[in-house]
Amino acid sequence: MTEPTIPLDRVAKFIRQLTHDVRNGLSAIDLEAAFIAEIATEKDVLAETRKLRDMIAETAQLLRGISQYFQPVNAHCIPWSATAVMEEIRKHLGIEPENRFTNETLHIDLLQTLTALTALVKNAQEPPRLTGFVENNHAVLELREPKTIPPISLEEWGIPLYTTRTGSYGLGLYQAKKIADAQNGVLEIQWRDGMLITRLTLPLEASENF
Repeated sequence: MTEPTIPLDRVAKFIRQLTHDVRNGLSAIDLEAAFIAEIATEKDVLAETRKLRDMIAETAQLLRGISQYFQPVNAHCIPWSATAVMEEIRKHLGIEPENRFTNETLHIDLLQTLTALTALVKNAQEPPRLTGFVENNHAVLELREPKTIPPISLEEWGIPLYTTRTGSYGLGLYQAKKIADAQNGVLEIQWRDGMLITRLTLPLEASENF
């Protein structure tokens, strides 16, 4: 008998509710720690209480971040000049992109796009080379990263929770794909000649959507 497959939207709803419930529990513990700090007189107790509250806040922030990955993406797309987009990428990501655009205008949610690119850059083992250009009447933001070993599977790349390690749960790529979809864009990868190529394709202004 095969195990039933749970739809991803139900998994997302479960994670949002679970992290919410746990954060509520942490808030209760934090209030108790604050009360102890109010009535305690020993310096050692006060110092340890502060440490405890810092640990609670750090854990709550981690849970809040995980929950945000599973929130629906609402893109508010407006016209942005390609030059302005590439400049924002440079400032936001701290890398020098290669700008092959001319005078094109993208129809995107810039903040969401920067969020997706941040996830892609963080996923890279070393700083990737980012290039922006036009192809088939769409804007392409392409990242190239030397990689001697291909991803585990091109089909499985970006599936949330598929690979996990300390502090990382495979959620950034999942969020990047959702952001691309919300903007009528496409996020795809290729592995060729020892190079991992990630392409975020987005609409141009005055062009038809995908």
